Amino acid sequence: MLAEHQTRISVFEKDPVVKKSILALALIVLGGCSQLPDSLQTSTETPVTDLTVVIEDPQGVQGKEVRLGGVIASVANEASRTRLEIASLPIDKSGKPELNAAPQGRFIAYIDGFADPIEYAQGKLVTVAGQLRGSEVGKIGDFDYTYPVVFAKGQQLWQIKEQIRVDDVSAYYRCLGIRCQYIHYGLRPDNLDVEYRVTPE
Repeated sequence: MLAEHQTRISVFEKDPVVKKSILALALIVLGGCSQLPDSLQTSTETPVTDLTVVIEDPQGVQGKEVRLGGVIASVANEASRTRLEIASLPIDKSGKPELNAAPQGRFIAYIDGFADPIEYAQGKLVTVAGQLRGSEVGKIGDFDYTYPVVFAKGQQLWQIKEQIRVDDVSAYYRCLGIRCQYIHYGLRPDNLDVEYRVTPE
């Protein structure tokens, strides 16, 4: 195993063509993942994407289109729709929640029809696009909280991938929601970099 690992590393180090080809392919893959999914498109070019704007001026944004994302805090199936409570995170231009950002608050998103609680499990990342309609009063623990309400027209689940880099060699491991577990196989050198990447499910 060690000899095979060392051979792979030496190929990347000694062959600049291979290295450049792999780097170019990585840029193409990352570039393709940066586009906004069709499910998150809105009729307006400038939907509200910041929950703090909604919280600070709830009446001024009523009825406007929004694109908001974050971590699923709870899911409840009702008779004809599914209710998601989402802890909001800022999103980038492609709609992906930003993992290193501070939470902005919470909101409720209603999805038409049945959404499987296994698929939309607590802790998973999601972004919704739709219309802001009113609010609901609830509790977070013993704290009274007013939730902005979004009627979703589209939604996108995301997964987190752990990227481990050894020189130019990368490996990815799938995570469930925001909880990641490193599955070790083979040798794990001490000098490596670990990054986390959000991709569509």
